[in-house]
Amino acid sequence: MSATKVGYAQIFSSHEAGVAHNVHIPESQKAAWESIKNSHVGNYYETSLLRAVLRLAVGDKTVAPQANIGEFNFSYTTSPDRKDIFINVISIKSDVHISAKTPGIYKPEWDGREWTLPDGAGPVKSMDLDHAWSNNAHVATIPGKFDNKEDASSMMGVHIEKAYQKGSNALSEARQQGNYFSLFWLNNEFTSKEHIQSLVSMIQQAQKQSKNMKWLIHGEGCGTFVQALRFIKANPVASDIITAQKGMANQDVFFSNPRGRHTSKKDLEAICKSVGMVFIDININKNDVLYNADARKDALKPVKSAAGKLLFTGGGASTFLASEYGPESVQRLWSMITSSPELTVGTAVAVAGGVVVVAGHAANISSMARNLKGAMSSTFGSGNQNWAS
Repeated sequence: MSATKVGYAQIFSSHEAGVAHNVHIPESQKAAWESIKNSHVGNYYETSLLRAVLRLAVGDKTVAPQANIGEFNFSYTTSPDRKDIFINVISIKSDVHISAKTPGIYKPEWDGREWTLPDGAGPVKSMDLDHAWSNNAHVATIPGKFDNKEDASSMMGVHIEKAYQKGSNALSEARQQGNYFSLFWLNNEFTSKEHIQSLVSMIQQAQKQSKNMKWLIHGEGCGTFVQALRFIKANPVASDIITAQKGMANQDVFFSNPRGRHTSKKDLEAICKSVGMVFIDININKNDVLYNADARKDALKPVKSAAGKLLFTGGGASTFLASEYGPESVQRLWSMITSSPELTVGTAVAVAGGVVVVAGHAANISSMARNLKGAMSSTFGSGNQNWAS
C-alpha cells in the first residue's frame, strides 16, 4: 500500500513493471512532470532528471539525496519503510552565473580562422543532433584537462579535424562559417557521477533517435567516457529510458591522447564493442608515459633489454634508484639531468609508469634521453592537449 502526503501526487507506482518504489512529486508540479515524461528526448537535462527519479523508482540507492542536474535543483526523502519516495524540490535555477568553469554542453563554431566559443556563449540544453557536417553525422567531443572551456574549444576543433576530416576537401567542408560541434565541458571534474550520468543521457538520446554521431574523446575525458559506457553495459534493462535500444552502431568514437583507468587501446576497443558503438581509432601521445598504459608499455620495451645497473652512475645522483616512483621523482630526475655533467645524451633515460631507470651502458636507448623533454611537457605541462603527431 502506498503512503500518502498532503500536497503530493504519485507519478510512478510499484505496480508498474520494473518499478520497486512509489514515487511522489508536489501536486503543483504534476503538469510539469507529465511534460518532462513526454518530451524529455533531446533535452539532456530533463532526461538526466527523469533518469535520476527512475533510478530511485527501480531501487538504486546510490542517487544522492540532493543534487544539481542542469537547470534543476533536486532533492528527495523516503518513507520510514522506504517503499515511498517523495521528491521535495524540483526548481529551475534562473540565476545561474555562467563562467569559464561552468560545466555543460557548448557550441564552438568555425569563425573563418579557427574553432572558437563565441564571447558570452552559455551552455545549451541539448545537442542539436540534426546539425550534421561530418559524413552526415553530428560531431561531439569531451575534452581532457584544460584551464577553461574556451581553450578546450579551440584545441578540440583541431583534434576533430585530425581524426575525422581526412583530405583537403573534407577539411574545407568542415570549415564552413557557422559550423559547430557539441563540446561537453566537464570543468576537469572527470569522476563526477553527475557528469557521467549526463553523458549516459547524451549517448542514449542519440541512440534512441538512431542519429549518426562522431565522438572525439580526449585525455582524461576518456576515463569519464569509459565510466558512462560501463554504466550502459551494466544497466541494459531498468526502465524505458535506460533500456538498451538499437541505434548505438550509428555512433563512431575516436580517442585522442587517452588518460585514466581502463583507457588502453585494448580496453577502449572492448568497451565500445560491448555496447555496440563503433571504435574508429586511437591517437596515442607516446610521451605520456605516466598516464597512458600503451605509451608506458612501449617505453618499457627497450628498457627490458637494457644492460647495466638500473640507477644513476656517478656523483650525488647515484642515490636516485629505479625504485623511486611518482611525478615528484620525475621532477627530481629532470633537475639532476640538467645539473649533472656526468649525465650525457649517451646515458639512456626512460620514464615508465612513474619509475625512472637509467642504464649507463645501454646506448641503444639513448634516444629516449632526447625525448624526455616531451615526456615532461606531457606530464607536467600542456603537451597532452595537443594532437600527438
